[in-house]
Amino acid sequence: MSNKKKASLTRGEDRKENITKCLSLIREDLGPVSNAKNILIKPNLVALKPDFANTHVEAIEAVIEFIRDIAPDTPITVGESSASAFYRGLPTTKVFEDYDYYRLEKKYKNVSLTDFDNDKDVIESPIHSVVGDTHLRITKRIEEFDYRISLAIPKTHNFAVATFGIKNMAGLVLRQDMAMIHGMKGGIEVDAPKTLLDKLPPGTVSRARRTLPNWLINFLFSQYPTYRRSVKMIHRNIVEFAKRTWPDLVVLDGFVCMEGDGPVDGSAVMMKAAIASADPVKADGIGARLIGFEPEEVGYLYYLQNEEKMGEYSLDNLAGDDLNQIKKNFRRHGTYDIQCQWREKRRG
Repeated sequence: MSNKKKASLTRGEDRKENITKCLSLIREDLGPVSNAKNILIKPNLVALKPDFANTHVEAIEAVIEFIRDIAPDTPITVGESSASAFYRGLPTTKVFEDYDYYRLEKKYKNVSLTDFDNDKDVIESPIHSVVGDTHLRITKRIEEFDYRISLAIPKTHNFAVATFGIKNMAGLVLRQDMAMIHGMKGGIEVDAPKTLLDKLPPGTVSRARRTLPNWLINFLFSQYPTYRRSVKMIHRNIVEFAKRTWPDLVVLDGFVCMEGDGPVDGSAVMMKAAIASADPVKADGIGARLIGFEPEEVGYLYYLQNEEKMGEYSLDNLAGDDLNQIKKNFRRHGTYDIQCQWREKRRG
């Protein structure tokens, strides 16, 4: 009998019921929840708008209620740091407020919200960039949580092909360092060489995406040699910070997903699905297939399975509904053809 962790996929008309059913189907893999002392739920609050780019508060409620059935009193923290808010000069607490997250503290016992916006104690994570190897900073508070849940949305992505639960943990990176994951910015070292993007005011690209047509922004990026180089680096960088922020459980709320120019500026696709697994690579691999990708197309998933051996994205032990009856081929990001060039050329 296989000792591989299970995964689940469900489809239905109710977001909370989908997630609850998914978690029920893999309950045998969730034993560590009962022994946890401090649980983190990491949502995806990447955007100020549109609302479907962010984790719906009802999805968090479903996870909390399921956990409470296993661990009635364990402290649960819903924690995030929003990059889009940072670029607008706003705190993550503003996003909590706008998306009705504060109701969680009122509704559930021993549940609290926190942001990582101004954390000073950090863990350094090595990354590659177009100006050389450097480091980014991750909040050290990640070490306080002995059970971590990534609650994300399947989306296309403007650098990494697609994003799911593993990349969602980037919200634990200090907000001023998040752009470094893409490989296009210099590092935190004082003498690190700087790129053009380092010289621009924070949020310049984000503002341009909101004011200029997506096709024009994508064309400009496709002509930018630094971008072409960075798509080979981001997947390695995700692997490195993932080693330090690894979730114990990934839940993908695919009730509404995003295609096209994700992870913020894409279009909504109603999928009415949910995915869960205690193997993050497996969960993300199913998420990739749900929106019409093969896991091997997504560089960080390929590296995590085949080089790091941190999980596997086969369809073994998949319970629930039929993936083939649910999946759709999503419209790719406008720079998808360039992003596909992430594979490194072999030397010799």
